[in-house]
Amino acid sequence: MKVSTRVRYGTRLLVDIAAHQPNVPVSLKDIARRQQVSLNYLKHVVGPLVAAGLVRTERGNTGGVLLARPAADITLGAVVTALQGSTAPVACVDDPSVCERNIFCVTRDVWCEVKMAVDGVLAARTIADLARQQDACHIPELG
Repeated sequence: MKVSTRVRYGTRLLVDIAAHQPNVPVSLKDIARRQQVSLNYLKHVVGPLVAAGLVRTERGNTGGVLLARPAADITLGAVVTALQGSTAPVACVDDPSVCERNIFCVTRDVWCEVKMAVDGVLAARTIADLARQQDACHIPELG
């Protein structure tokens, strides 16, 4: 599985919010500066995160983006699904009907195991875990 830029930046956005002010709107401009990510790119990432119920936005002078639920309840699996879709390495894992060989294909079993392993790792890690890890590592804030 190759992780897209959207997933990488979306994860950084969520960790930034969790590490700074999980219950208060944070300006996308501030997140972009701290994470050294294009503000326009972050604007495109926020939409799917809102649609997935991971963040919400507030308008106005003190508006911004904030977590829609506790960071401990947001798994990396949810982030990947919202921003990239399935973790399946090949299409037949999610939809066996795309290949007429699926019934006797020995490699499909391996790809199913790969997906299960990846999904297991992503389900076991939360945004709160990453925020704690970042804090413990004393990662310097940029910008």
